Amino acid sequence: MKIELYLQQLKEQGFKITPKRKAIIELFSKKKSYLSPQEVLEKLTNNFPGISVSTVYRILEELQDAGILVKIGHEDRQLYYSLCRMPDQHHHHFICRKCRRVEEVDLCNFKEFERFISKNLDCKVENHSVQIGGLCSRCK
Repeated sequence: MKIELYLQQLKEQGFKITPKRKAIIELFSKKKSYLSPQEVLEKLTNNFPGISVSTVYRILEELQDAGILVKIGHEDRQLYYSLCRMPDQHHHHFICRKCRRVEEVDLCNFKEFERFISKNLDCKVENHSVQIGGLCSRCK
């Protein structure tokens, strides 16, 4: 997906296109792996001297709220972010634990879970999110 499409999506969500937001989207668009807020901060300090970690966290959360980034929960209990390359459709993510590569998984077979939960727990599923972890084709 081209950066212009992400910027348009950001505008449609009511956000201004600021140099910092644009720089973060560009940074993630060049990576197929996830980054921590600290790593994003380190990459941005040359172009934005004085940028704070709280600013980076705020922008990352805004980009996640806009559907541009996805938050990655990790076994080290730190949060990471990755560019969502399929923001317009429901999908899941495969995350390589070794090289940090993130791949979109355009498959969802959750209907059976929904039926089970509805029937056996008498609950209504409204949404779900799945992150699949393991080793990618290069690392296995």
